[in-house]
Amino acid sequence: MKAHVLAIVLLAAGGLGPAFAERLRRAEQPAATYRPDGSARLSQRGEPRRKATHESRDDADRTSWLLDRLAEAPAGSTIEVPAGKYRGPFVIERAVRLHGADGARLIGDGVTHTVAVRAADVAIDGFDISGSGLDLGKDHAAVHVTGARAVIANNHIHDALHGVYVRQADGVRIDGNTILGTRSIVQPIDPFSSSLKPSEGELCEVALNQNRRGNGIHIWNSSGHVLTRNTIRDTRDGVYFSFVDRTEVRDNDIEGVRYGLHYMYSDENRFEGNVFRNNAAGAALMNSKGIVLRRNRFLANQGHRSYGILLQTVENTTLEANEINGNTVGVFFESGHGNRLVDNTIARNHIGIHASDSSDGNDFAGNRFVGNLHTVETTGGNLTSRWAIDGRGNYWDGAVLLDLDRNGIADVPHRELDLFGKLRHDFPVIGLLAGSPGERLLRFVHARIALPGLPGVHDPSPLVQPTRP
Repeated sequence: MKAHVLAIVLLAAGGLGPAFAERLRRAEQPAATYRPDGSARLSQRGEPRRKATHESRDDADRTSWLLDRLAEAPAGSTIEVPAGKYRGPFVIERAVRLHGADGARLIGDGVTHTVAVRAADVAIDGFDISGSGLDLGKDHAAVHVTGARAVIANNHIHDALHGVYVRQADGVRIDGNTILGTRSIVQPIDPFSSSLKPSEGELCEVALNQNRRGNGIHIWNSSGHVLTRNTIRDTRDGVYFSFVDRTEVRDNDIEGVRYGLHYMYSDENRFEGNVFRNNAAGAALMNSKGIVLRRNRFLANQGHRSYGILLQTVENTTLEANEINGNTVGVFFESGHGNRLVDNTIARNHIGIHASDSSDGNDFAGNRFVGNLHTVETTGGNLTSRWAIDGRGNYWDGAVLLDLDRNGIADVPHRELDLFGKLRHDFPVIGLLAGSPGERLLRFVHARIALPGLPGVHDPSPLVQPTRP
């Protein structure tokens, strides 16, 4: 009514044309929300949605009800889905919003995707989703998205191959989901049995190798996404990007996977406030540029050839204020060019940072190297990288530093020695000599006089305290 009055007043004043008044009138028309009883409730656009509450879990099979609603709902409507079982697969071909009440379960047929989002502007919110096919060649997923601007939020996803798979669809938001990988599957005890449908007594549960699982969130050949507040466990990779640009990934928690972040051929993406814990590798970034990783935590990613962060053929990327703690290798650089590592905490790793001589033009400043068994591993002199920016270097625990003018910058340079270098890989047992009296003596001498032939790095302006001066 207010819009009508405003339009009449402005028309009388000659300030609006009839076309604009008609748009105002249409803006006030109500949108349809489909109730569980099949009736449509008209509500004003912009009215806050009230989530349906259910006092008890409802396991009734309501599949036909949902299929009917999907068939008749016009574009732009919301379908409030009550508690119950809904057996798919479901294909969403209109711009509708599905909101699941507590106990609403979408269950796939184990052959294809549980939910396939084919239209733009679809929302799937608040469901328990399971039961996709397990064929990696067909990219089966609990939610498979090819429609732009989809919203996949607040779902509990389990017993599926990929959790959410986005293929050539831009502007998708994936928020607040819990995604659990499939750790075991049921197979016939006798795979050569002639029975087409084994009975329950002829089946057994077997562990599913991690390489045969899907990814928590898999995105391919698209851009402009937002991934926030998702919890991912026991998938193959937590988040997988290939040819994905200009995407924000914030406040996600990923644990118990192969690569927390597996990332290739993707540029200008931002990762902030994420936790990558207890994975084979926290993040593996390859063949990409213009990435920002800020205030993330890479914790206890351990195993043979495990890394907190792996950067291979990565350019013009910033790592800032990250915590890289308790990993086999904290940061691994190979063929990296023009990158910046600033104000990171690199602590209690077996190797703090590996910087290969194939990397050049990288800058390191304000980083705190604390409690690493081997602080730096190099494959050469790293002569083109800088270990200080604008007169500010890094903090190295155990360094003997002199600061007569008390400006927080040591008066003499620090040389961090990589005494064993490549021998550590050829003869792993040599690592037992770390911290021995002989090694400490060589470090003491090398810190004051550069010993020829020994690899290491040179910090011209080391910090006296592990805080910004």
